[in-house]
Amino acid sequence: MKHVVIVRPKVGFGLGGAETHAGMIALKLLERGYKVSVLAQEISFPKEVLEKINFLQVKKRGRGSLLKYLFFLKEANRVLESIKKDYLLLSPFRFPKADLLILCDPLFKFWLKQRPLPKIIKEISNLGIRARVFLKYEELCLRSAKRIIALFSPTVELLENLYPEVVHKVAVCHRGIDHKRFNPELKKQKNALREKYRLDPKDFIILFVGNEPRRKGLNLLLEVFPKLPENVILLIAGIQGKSQGRIVYLGKVQNIEEFYALSDLVVLPTLYDPGALTTLEALASGTPIITSVFDGAKEFIREGINGWITTLEKDDLLQKIHLAMKTKISEVACSQSISHLTWDSYVDCLVSQMEKL
Repeated sequence: MKHVVIVRPKVGFGLGGAETHAGMIALKLLERGYKVSVLAQEISFPKEVLEKINFLQVKKRGRGSLLKYLFFLKEANRVLESIKKDYLLLSPFRFPKADLLILCDPLFKFWLKQRPLPKIIKEISNLGIRARVFLKYEELCLRSAKRIIALFSPTVELLENLYPEVVHKVAVCHRGIDHKRFNPELKKQKNALREKYRLDPKDFIILFVGNEPRRKGLNLLLEVFPKLPENVILLIAGIQGKSQGRIVYLGKVQNIEEFYALSDLVVLPTLYDPGALTTLEALASGTPIITSVFDGAKEFIREGINGWITTLEKDDLLQKIHLAMKTKISEVACSQSISHLTWDSYVDCLVSQMEKL
C-alpha cells in the first residue's frame, strides 16, 4: 500500500525532536514514491514539501496534557473516519490501532517509576486519574498496533519486563541522524566558535542539551558541578535560566551543532530516554558524551572510546566527568561509532516492516 498517514499533534521541522523525527519520515517516504498524508494540528515543512503533502488538520482542543491528548484522539479519529480507508496508519505517537506504532516517546509505565519525586507523593500520583488514563491508553496502543518499532535495543528489554505480551510484534529500527549537519568537520573551527561566543579556548566546556530538565537529569549535573575544577564551564541549551558564575544558560539554540563543536564533553544524566537525540548528535559531531544507563542510545557507547555510561549516582557521575577530562578521545572514533545511523537506513527499515503488514 503506497498511501501512508502519519499521525502526531505536531509534525515537521523546528517543532521539537520527535516532531522532526516524524517530519523526516514523511520526507523520506515522499522520496520513495509514497503518497503521504499528515494527520496533525500543526505542521512545519519547506514550501516545496508542503505542496506534496496532504495535510489532514486536527482542531486544537483542551487544556492540560491529559485533556489535550484525549481531545486529539477524538478529533483525529473523526478526521480519519471522513477519508477512504486506503492507507497504512503510521504513528510516532501514542495512537490506538496504528498499523505501525513507533515508540518515539518514553514508555509512561516506566517513567512513573523513574520520576524524581518523594516515594509517598509518587505513590499517590501514580494512583491518580491522569496516570491511570495514560497507562490505559499506552497499553491499548501497544496491544492494538499491528507492528511496533523500537528505536533502540534497550526499549525491547523494557517491553519484555513491562508488556511481555507485545514483544512478538516488535522490531528494532535504529533512528537516523543528519550527518551533514552534525559531523566532526566543525571541530576544525572550535577556537573560532569559542571566540564567536566569547568563551575562553583554555576552559574545559561541558554541554547539556535538553528541554525537559527534570527528566534529562539537569539537577543531578548541577549538584555535582561545584566539585569540578574552576576551569570547567557548563553550557545549558534548550531551556531558559539565570546564568551565574561558570554556568551559562543558552535558552533555545537554532545552531546547536556549533555548540557541540566547541564543547569538550556532553553530559546527559537522563532519568529515562528511549534514545536520546543529544547522544547521537554529540557523537556525530565528534564530541564524547556521558549518558546514563536509562538512555536507549547507550548501546552505541564504548566506554573510554566515545564516552561513558553513568549509573546516576553522584560519585559515579563525578568520577566519569573527571575521567573524561583526562582521557583523549578521538573525534573520528565518536562519529564513526554511529556513521551507519542514517535517515535512509532507518526509513528503509520502516518500509520493510510496512511491507509485512
